[in-house]
Amino acid sequence: MKIILFNSENQVLDIFLAENIEIEGNNVSFDGNTLGGVRSNYIIVDDNQTDVQIGGKIPELLKEKDKKSQFYKVDKEEVVQADINQLKQDTALQLTAIADIYELLLQQGIDPSVLTSDGGVK
Repeated sequence: MKIILFNSENQVLDIFLAENIEIEGNNVSFDGNTLGGVRSNYIIVDDNQTDVQIGGKIPELLKEKDKKSQFYKVDKEEVVQADINQLKQDTALQLTAIADIYELLLQQGIDPSVLTSDGGVK
């Protein structure tokens, strides 16, 4: 992969060959190195996608191939909490749907217990 830093005029400021990339905030870590407080624009692309040089211009087409989103550090606790919240929301929706069906059956004069696997027999 290549990390390509560039300015607002799309002029390449620096290029790093990198593997094991991780982005956390304004810090970009790779191969045991860290670019701390990165404030310039940058893209991460496959090595073979460009031969751009320092001082050259970044083509818009290359910007579209940016893979930066694949390298953001994921907080596992936040992911688990988001999954739990989604499951809670899904469960609440399912329970509401069951209650709505039960109420509809009662309004139609149908005893909902006849829908159980034992046919309501006790």
